Amino acid sequence: MSNDDFLENKDDLFVQKRVPHDDLHERVKYGDHPIHQGLKDDQSKAWIKKSLFEKLDYQTKINCVKEEAMAIALERYLIPMISKDQENSYKLALARICTTLTRGWFRQFAIDNHPRVSNLDKDLLSIANDIIEKCPIKQKRPDIIEHDPEIQAIFESIRPYTETISSFDEIEGDYTEGGRTGIKITSPVNNDVSVTAIITIMHMFNNEVCNPYARWTASVVILPTNDLEILSDNNEDKDRRDDDDEDSSDDEDKDRRDDEDEDRDSFDMDYVDFSFKDPLKIHPYYASYERKFSKLTSKHTFVLGIAANNGGGSWRGRDIWEPIHIKVKSADYVASLLEIPELTGDLLFKYVLDCLKPTLINNGDTPLKHWINKLKERTRLVINEIIIK
Repeated sequence: MSNDDFLENKDDLFVQKRVPHDDLHERVKYGDHPIHQGLKDDQSKAWIKKSLFEKLDYQTKINCVKEEAMAIALERYLIPMISKDQENSYKLALARICTTLTRGWFRQFAIDNHPRVSNLDKDLLSIANDIIEKCPIKQKRPDIIEHDPEIQAIFESIRPYTETISSFDEIEGDYTEGGRTGIKITSPVNNDVSVTAIITIMHMFNNEVCNPYARWTASVVILPTNDLEILSDNNEDKDRRDDDDEDSSDDEDKDRRDDEDEDRDSFDMDYVDFSFKDPLKIHPYYASYERKFSKLTSKHTFVLGIAANNGGGSWRGRDIWEPIHIKVKSADYVASLLEIPELTGDLLFKYVLDCLKPTLINNGDTPLKHWINKLKERTRLVINEIIIK
């Protein structure tokens, strides 16, 4: 296949590129040009020939593997800032070459000569920092939704009573990126009454397993401000255990806590150990294989779950998308607290989206675009079938 088809897939889930892959090879080459270029009969194609590789001297073969490992270390770990440790990033990239990213004779050479190719002799961190500085990721503009004049008038009447929440404690977890924004709306009738809306967006991913996969979740919470409690993990555990002590013996309590902990841990195990700490404790965990959200409460007006994996390895497989999973709940009760004429729960939800304009993290439009295109194709097939009949 062509280089573009092989390396520069715009919808790739697992690599967000700042520069083309071959440009990274130019940055880490040992000679006048990257070694793999001399192993092709056709430079526009991705295929390299074993017969040309075997004609190289031993050190050049070693350097060819190292160039590929350095390019992958930059692309997968250092440039996306998943890691700042260039030695470890290089080792991870080399492990990928020896397992899932390549196959056949090239992979076998890398395995057989692993001790010789495992030493990093270039400053990858400076290369990564230069690319990050000179080639920023293009920010996607959020879609602008035009509301009809009546709805827009209601929104404009609420804006003077709306305050942006400027900071939140970070959501932490392995293989996890998250973002959180929020607003507080005070009732124009009663200053002592306000509601808070918080949108949480999370991207969980693992591109180190044989079949990489990613998951996006989003939640919209709208609740009376007084109901928003920020508890530490220790306080939450202490409160739960203090309550338990009132109704059960120590032995019974310990056994039940152990069972609960085991259940929670096993629920968070989704092929690999996916877990995260949420200081506000309002974002639900999404188990894609069960298509279920954990701990949904009356606070959750909207939750979204999208998952995809790559069948056959991140370079040679294809993206396999699961259906989008959505749960919604009315916000009418919370909207009524503000005593704003004509403000329904539906309009309050739309107003929150209008203020915060959330977007999914890292290729977030890809799963939505994929699913919409799939629906379009299904509709086209149905129309054709009707025409034929």
